[in-house]
Amino acid sequence: MTPTLIVLLLVILAVAAVVWVVKKGPAHTPRPGEDQDTAWNDPITPAESGHHHSPHKPETRP
Repeated sequence: MTPTLIVLLLVILAVAAVVWVVKKGPAHTPRPGEDQDTAWNDPITPAESGHHHSPHKPETRP
């Protein structure tokens, strides 16, 4: 009984490993012309942030 149980557990483990590998799929390789740089992690500098405050012209409010 014990060897049968061990073999059954090994078969279940092998099937689970195959399912996991197939479900994971291959690593994504970019195709020619596909955008590879999304810039999601580029740092934002004050010059690029869109808030262009000129130090020479103070903002005046009436």
